[in-house]
Amino acid sequence: MGWANIGYHRNSSQTADEKQGQLEVHTPAINALATDGIVLDRHYSYRICGPARSALISGRLAPHVLVKNVAVTAQNRDDPVSGYAGIPRNMTGMGAKVKEGGYKTHYVGKWDAGMATPQHTPYGRGFDDTFLYFQHANDYWNKKTGIQATGEITPCLNAFYDLMTENDTHRQGYRGADLTDACKDSEERTPSCYEEKMFEERSLQIIRDHNASDVDHPLFLFHSFHLLHTPLQIPKFYYAKIAQIVSQQGGQVIDSENRRLLMAMTMYLDDTIKNLTDALKTKGMWDNTLLVFTTDNGGPIYEPGSANNYPLRGGKYSDFEGGVRTNTFISGGFIPASSRGRIHNGIVSVADWYTIFSELAGVDPTDTQAESANVWLKAHNLTTLAPVDGKRGQLDAIFQGAAGPRANESLFISATALLSYPYKLVTGKQPYMVHTGPLYPNCTTVGRFVSGGGPDFVDFGVLEKKIDLGDAHYWRGDCGDGCLFNIEEDPSESHDLSQDPKYQAQLKQMIGTLADFNKTLFLPERGETDVKACYSMMLNAGGHFGPFVDIESYYTQPPRSLDNLTTYEKLQMTAMGLTEIPPIKELIQEYIPKVALGFLEKTVDKCCTNGTCSNATESESLDLTRLVLNASQKLISDESPKSPKSVYV
Repeated sequence: MGWANIGYHRNSSQTADEKQGQLEVHTPAINALATDGIVLDRHYSYRICGPARSALISGRLAPHVLVKNVAVTAQNRDDPVSGYAGIPRNMTGMGAKVKEGGYKTHYVGKWDAGMATPQHTPYGRGFDDTFLYFQHANDYWNKKTGIQATGEITPCLNAFYDLMTENDTHRQGYRGADLTDACKDSEERTPSCYEEKMFEERSLQIIRDHNASDVDHPLFLFHSFHLLHTPLQIPKFYYAKIAQIVSQQGGQVIDSENRRLLMAMTMYLDDTIKNLTDALKTKGMWDNTLLVFTTDNGGPIYEPGSANNYPLRGGKYSDFEGGVRTNTFISGGFIPASSRGRIHNGIVSVADWYTIFSELAGVDPTDTQAESANVWLKAHNLTTLAPVDGKRGQLDAIFQGAAGPRANESLFISATALLSYPYKLVTGKQPYMVHTGPLYPNCTTVGRFVSGGGPDFVDFGVLEKKIDLGDAHYWRGDCGDGCLFNIEEDPSESHDLSQDPKYQAQLKQMIGTLADFNKTLFLPERGETDVKACYSMMLNAGGHFGPFVDIESYYTQPPRSLDNLTTYEKLQMTAMGLTEIPPIKELIQEYIPKVALGFLEKTVDKCCTNGTCSNATESESLDLTRLVLNASQKLISDESPKSPKSVYV
């Protein structure tokens, strides 16, 4: 969700484009909650989702828990604590802290904070009941992990479903009747197999079933929307409704297919929030509820992410405000009446919520489990775990309108960015180093993209190898040793002060501070994917993503045997195994990106005017299993010395 994709950031308009953008963002429920609550105008997160979510759940700044997205199937057997994706095994999670304070804990939706072992999942982090998917995204309809969902081709060849249920009696890949895309052409407002509908129904049921009279066990519900992440998919009702709303208010046709999809998805999210808050009110719980709404990073401005951070600069994957300053507010009856209706300008970090919730639950936020693990890690010469970074007293400061505990400190945003308010330092090469207009993406964006001018997805990878198409494709620029901005006076980061003699002392001081912070970066060896992880999930998790290390007694259903697999599932396992053979892996990494990027360029967005869309193609899908088998067959039939025929003999 971009800065400009939420209604309360579209309150004023001076130009025709700003007015059109205002008409397209339909978030009345969110606007009302923000107006009756407190908007956290200076809430900072990390530039991408996995590290941001790991920071949120663990209470550490992202550079102290996870600095880059790592394949969920990665494993380093030499480090059983940190040798996996996501939050290290022995860090305490937010769910465990509030559970210690007596709360009933529930998790619904996107996780993206690790899954290698049972300790990495929401259930392992203290949530009693979970219904989730593990990766960055999946398909909203069929719940699989296609290339447009994950933005990569994984060693498991994007073959699996990603939807899991966890509780004390059942831990297994979801296999209900809604594990299908059969309803995607439904004319219903909210078709039953749309993933967000499934998540909404689960959260509504949690609210209905909660015993509100049991004051010793209050409710902690973490509803983690898939919206507005790719793939851009929405029920037909909302796709038509958003265009109707814009037209009825005198607006123009939304000229980008992706912008229309994103605005329809935004409206769906808003309706869901209304339904959830209405359920709390009906239950009589609203007057003692603290609702926190936050996004994990700034909006992605690459195609097909298609968010808009106007007037902020940059987007997801960059350290500019558009990548790390997030839409965040709090609401609910728990907020003192005298505090409501304000904009809070104090600095708040995504890592602070762990400590805020610990304090509300009446427990000490100190992570004693991590401290104990450090004794073992030191003895084995492995990277130790950082202490909790979340600040105490932050919620009181927000309620009181005080600057808060981060007022006189520098905030370590990333290895390449530092905030010493009101100054911000951004260093090195940065993708998406641009300002978008009030209507983005648009027909100009689509035309540029299909002609090879970007903005492409900067993190596209094949079998854990990143593909770099060059700076122009990613709208990438270079801040070198440092770009310096006064973000209070210049929130859009339009005026670089780094060459101004008046700011040389400030620049030098911040470069030095960032260098000192970088000595604390958490950089354990996470490892790479072993195809055995894929095999485990095919057999133990029933073709779903899920834990694959130390899983004895985790799954509640017995594993499948090879005889239980379909013919196609056996082909998938064969293809996964082929990716482990060096010459085949190299061929795949060279050959498939051309096919995949060509597929994305044809299907990623469309220019729409007068009710028709150009650049339109029929919906396509990539069968990665077949592509790998075909590529392997080509190499096997080659008479060159690289041919691995002997492997198959």
